[in-house]
Amino acid sequence: MDEPSEVMHFEQRLVVEGRIEQARGAVVMLSVNTPYGGSYDSETLKDMVVRWGKVTIFCEDDSEVLTGRMQEDYPTQFVYTGTEIIGQAGKSYRLEVEYSNQLWSATTTIPPQAQLSDIHIEPIDKDRYTITATLPEGSNAYSIDCSLDGKAYYAPTVFGTHEATDSPQRITINRPLDDLLRTGYSTYFGPEDRVRLRLNTLTDFAFDYWQKWENNLINCINPVFPATSNPPTNISNNGIGIWAGYGATYYDLGALGEYLKPSN
Repeated sequence: MDEPSEVMHFEQRLVVEGRIEQARGAVVMLSVNTPYGGSYDSETLKDMVVRWGKVTIFCEDDSEVLTGRMQEDYPTQFVYTGTEIIGQAGKSYRLEVEYSNQLWSATTTIPPQAQLSDIHIEPIDKDRYTITATLPEGSNAYSIDCSLDGKAYYAPTVFGTHEATDSPQRITINRPLDDLLRTGYSTYFGPEDRVRLRLNTLTDFAFDYWQKWENNLINCINPVFPATSNPPTNISNNGIGIWAGYGATYYDLGALGEYLKPSN
């Protein structure tokens, strides 16, 4: 068989998922991409994580080098965190990553916080619960993240990215996206689920990124509407991913079945 006339060239790139929100320090995950269609095991995936980068946050005249540490709840199981530069709404923050003799950077601002209202938990039957809430009206877009069973990492929820509206918007909050590829996924929560939610106020770029990221993840399991484009990025030097500021508000709902009994 003749060799193909062209061989697809793979370029390894840095992948960043970083956030800073008001009243909290920065959290950054780093990894590298991998060729499409390869074979992977747990050791291969561990090698994709960047553990020896230098991650620095700048705000006005201040700077902080983040500390890397193991954190099993996070997708990379390793995160860089900050405690000295604490986010404030309206301020700008620059991220710099040094790794393998290269430099990447990105800049973001933190939008104002917002509040969910009328959070309502409804049993469908003894094993399935829905959570609904009302988003505020205004010029900001929002996303909903969820942590189950006390995990430190808040994962985006399925269909959890919402555009700005001129009136309050009633939404259903689904289980996290990181459960989507598991066998038997359901959007419903169970009575034993200990649920914590995070409402993120989004910048325009963050809304564009998370909406397309969510669509790609959902479409990747749909052969009729496959993912065909990458999410945008604000990472320089041909990096991939996002560095964003968020107005974040947290809600601890506890174990749903502890205070709400199904009707049947």
